[in-house]
Amino acid sequence: MPKQNRSWSKPDNIPDLIGIKKVDWSIFDIGTTIPQEFQMDFDIANGGEHIDKGNRRKIKLIIENREFDATLYNVPIKDREGDTYQIRYDQNKELKEFLQKKFETSYKYLMNKRKGIDGTKKFTHTPDQISEFMEFYQTSKPFTYRVVLKPSTLTLDQSSPSFWWVNQGKTHEVEKNSGFLWAPKRGKSGFSFSHHTDLTKAHPGDIIFAYSSGEIRAIAKVEQSVLERPKPKEITSDSWQEDGYLLPVVYYDLKQSIKKDEIPLKWRINESGPFDKNGNVKQGYFFAVSKVFAKRLFEKFTFRIPDNVFDTSVLDAVLDKDTIESEKMDNEQFYVFESNQELINYIHDYISSKGFYYSKENVINLYLALKTKPFVILSGISGTGKSQIVRFFAESLGATKENGRFTLIPVRPDWSDVSDLLGYTDLKGDFQEGPLTRVLREASEPENREKPYFVLLDEMNLARVEYYFSDLLSIMESREWDGDQIVTDPIEIDKVTGDKVIIPDNVYIIGTVNMDETTHPFSPKVLDRANAIEFNDVKLDNFDFFEGTIDIIKPVNVSNASLRGKYIRLIDAYYEEKALIHRITEKLIQINSILAQMNAAFGYRVRDEICFYMIHNQKLGLLSEDIAFDFQLHQKILPRLSGSDERTYQGLKSLYHFCTNRIIENDEELDHLDEDLQHAVYPKSARKLADMLRRQRDDGFTSFWF
Repeated sequence: MPKQNRSWSKPDNIPDLIGIKKVDWSIFDIGTTIPQEFQMDFDIANGGEHIDKGNRRKIKLIIENREFDATLYNVPIKDREGDTYQIRYDQNKELKEFLQKKFETSYKYLMNKRKGIDGTKKFTHTPDQISEFMEFYQTSKPFTYRVVLKPSTLTLDQSSPSFWWVNQGKTHEVEKNSGFLWAPKRGKSGFSFSHHTDLTKAHPGDIIFAYSSGEIRAIAKVEQSVLERPKPKEITSDSWQEDGYLLPVVYYDLKQSIKKDEIPLKWRINESGPFDKNGNVKQGYFFAVSKVFAKRLFEKFTFRIPDNVFDTSVLDAVLDKDTIESEKMDNEQFYVFESNQELINYIHDYISSKGFYYSKENVINLYLALKTKPFVILSGISGTGKSQIVRFFAESLGATKENGRFTLIPVRPDWSDVSDLLGYTDLKGDFQEGPLTRVLREASEPENREKPYFVLLDEMNLARVEYYFSDLLSIMESREWDGDQIVTDPIEIDKVTGDKVIIPDNVYIIGTVNMDETTHPFSPKVLDRANAIEFNDVKLDNFDFFEGTIDIIKPVNVSNASLRGKYIRLIDAYYEEKALIHRITEKLIQINSILAQMNAAFGYRVRDEICFYMIHNQKLGLLSEDIAFDFQLHQKILPRLSGSDERTYQGLKSLYHFCTNRIIENDEELDHLDEDLQHAVYPKSARKLADMLRRQRDDGFTSFWF
């Protein structure tokens, strides 16, 4: 009957066979321990002699006509019943070096694993595809064994599959459902292209990353070598000739697709293959990718890849420690949340753990506002923690003062132009860098483009915002897609050298404001370009932090892809979100007709940014549509309103009616609106409008800001 125990085995009916040992690290170190099930086999080979515990006998190992000395030792182990046989040759350097050469594949693999990428020793077995064996046979002499070595037929590199990237586009579902890849031998022009003919280089067991519509959607494993086949009927394109190559593969859908932007930019730039010099995906079909790149993807996105698709331990063998360390990225490893709701819950919990109370809706609103446009204004009475929510929001995502990714810039009352932020050229002709310039330069470095940076302009309206921030507001409006990045026009900071900076898409600027006699109001130019979020609600009796009922949450590094918006122009979203855009625009038309009577109507920019906010919210499933629109009405429309005339008063009443479906008949009703506010469609905006109406009634002038 066949026997198997740990790394030893013995099939039936093989003459003189004592046992077969799978090569592991012990073979190159001291020898091997023989399981109890196989000790009787050695006793039989030794003429029936049993070695008592604590005793040993010299033995001979005959390998390829060479004779090596070793010892058979029954090791006395405390508290263990029974015998423990070991074949020992730890002092026989010649034998160990001989085995290292014969079992080179196992030795290199195990040596790399023992060193470990992190410098710790790791004990492991070789993967099955490169396993090697020692077969022990009895001879006519007791304690003399013939050993047959069975090295792997594959080298380490041969045991590892090759890795490929396929751009499938619209053919992804067709090819996946049919289990193949197909490429033409030649294009219509008669020329062949390597990104088609490379399909012939793929071999069974190779791994393919299947990319379509901006995402890796599946992993494919090659089943058999390429076949010459005409274009399958499932592929309807007439861009190619009929003759081609068909590669049979098995597809494994990812648990969650991997967006291109989630793959660190530097990885893509260094990889080339399917990527151009800017890290964008090339036009073409089939490209080779390196084992280093494949290993990084498998490690970074472990939880998205189906189980048992590929044993990455093979890559550990191929990519030795020096290779991995020389290829290590400067980028931090980013934590990937399973869902947007999980990300929001984490940010909210992190801020709460610092002893500050903000509702989850407020955290969601700040997140959506930054995603809509990376410029937000936070207003409210002093002491409500406006600066703290920005600091802790940034810190929760890995952006801290210590690593230079959170920067607080106190605004001074004497600021008069952009040089106060970006810098100036002194009388000696030397450029003196401003506090914002350092952030913009550092965030623009290729190795940092995946990391979010936060700039907090504290009390930004102590100086006139239009004076020192106007140029930057204009630059923000020049944002355009450049490959997979959003960039702005450059702004010159040093007239002597011509040095320029841009605002990259990983920089988020948040300003805090107080409204009193020491500060300046905002112009429509500023308000049109930002979400003005009001923080006046405080919960003074929130003592959970002090009572120890809130767990301390640790910050994690989150990729900028989790925060960056997707749209710059409304056309970018129109065709996929047409119904929502029309629904929101109908409401905005009603509002604008009211504002037109107040000389406060808004234009396309406000419409577009409200739509972006609503689209992001719907896609991420964070707020109900009415709550999200209420936030936008409160933040994008109402901050523009102020006045003392009758048109303003009647316009505010009309907006109140829009929010509540309730008409205010006379001024006395303004003191009894609680019932309206409880049942309003847009309660946050209705409450603000009620306050503004009461203020105009009582003081003769009203404003969102007072």
